[in-house]
Amino acid sequence: MLEEFLEFINKNQLCATTDKILVAVSGGKDSMALLQLFWEAKFNISAAHYNFGLRGQASDGDEEFVRRFCEEKNIPFFSTKTDTKQVTKDWGVSTQMAARELRYTWFKEIMAENKFDFLATAHNLDDKIETLYLNITKGTGPKGLKSIPLKKDGVIRPLLFAGVSKIMKYLADQNLTWREDASNQTNDYQRNKIRHQVIPVLKEINPGMENTAQNNFQRFTALNEIFEEKLQAFEQTIDFGEVIKIPSEKWKNSAGFSLVLEEFLKPYGFNFQDVEDLVKIALTGKKITSASHTITVGRGEWFLEKNVEDASEIFEFQSPGVYEIGSRKIQIKETKDFPSIMDIRKIEQAFFDFDLIQWPLTLRVWQHGDKFQPFGMEGKKLVSDFLIDAKIDAPQKKNQLVLTDKNQLLWLVGLRTDDRYKLTSATKNMLKVSFLDI
Repeated sequence: MLEEFLEFINKNQLCATTDKILVAVSGGKDSMALLQLFWEAKFNISAAHYNFGLRGQASDGDEEFVRRFCEEKNIPFFSTKTDTKQVTKDWGVSTQMAARELRYTWFKEIMAENKFDFLATAHNLDDKIETLYLNITKGTGPKGLKSIPLKKDGVIRPLLFAGVSKIMKYLADQNLTWREDASNQTNDYQRNKIRHQVIPVLKEINPGMENTAQNNFQRFTALNEIFEEKLQAFEQTIDFGEVIKIPSEKWKNSAGFSLVLEEFLKPYGFNFQDVEDLVKIALTGKKITSASHTITVGRGEWFLEKNVEDASEIFEFQSPGVYEIGSRKIQIKETKDFPSIMDIRKIEQAFFDFDLIQWPLTLRVWQHGDKFQPFGMEGKKLVSDFLIDAKIDAPQKKNQLVLTDKNQLLWLVGLRTDDRYKLTSATKNMLKVSFLDI
């Protein structure tokens, strides 16, 4: 398996033996195989284990198991422990979401402080197949068919070539043990239902499913390259003014146009059914509306504009100070004092790297199409999707405030800050934003 591992890394240019790599290790079979492979291949590695404290002594046992393994192999080891149940309660999110954000935030901090080049995670081929079927079940466009990426934002996944059966054989050949999380055997989570109930049936139909999946993912990647080219070509013909003008006559008979249009209109609150309805409209003046935007059919083009009723009072701040916003006040303060953990957890205030801010700041109600990178997460997320995942009720959702600077969304007020503006060991000046009430 070592030869396949190295061939996969080289073929996809994931990393080099000279790179400094942090390996995320839970103690389970996948991560222990990944750590052993890197060690066997003499890569420059360290291991990082996050103890979520969710299973009492079993969680502590996982940490100690990985620690002992690293000591035996002379692998530098990092670990931390959090009361994840309390964080889940404080944040008002699911345990899975809290755990993911905590883990990746910590990984990023270690990487920045110790100048790691890449974070390696142990996602395998089975994980990628499961994610594909989850995406298809919930509804997805071309991008969702790619499933888990090989390399993105400094994270590499060198085990995506290997299914569980291959990993288990490698562990047996190496006489390696691992720790088993009992929750992986239940059907409490959507992924586990796919893993235990759907995949076995598909493997009965096609015993060679893993090889088939590898070929399919290569096809999906190629399809996405074609799709991205067409999406870029489409966007280059759009007039992005206050009213966005879409040259429908030029594109409406183009192959795959509905998929391209869906991807473009998604940030404006439109779904695939809206797109299907839109392309069927022939009468000039007809409209189709999302929660935030309206598309009006014109002669040979469509006009996309924000709904008038979405307009709300906007407050702008040119510099630090204390400002009145209706019946409340907001304090925007520059400081050099790092906040305590308790201060960071308070929902009525937030902290940012002052030197990254592009003034002025703006406070307003969120709009469909708003995106940000939630603290602890790798990629961007629609605010609308975040509010749904956080189970925010309708009244609060309608009036949810966001704080932005000139270029980006900084804070989904009271819920989550943007990861790109977080405090790090390199931060010299901080911006503290506080509300008297939220």
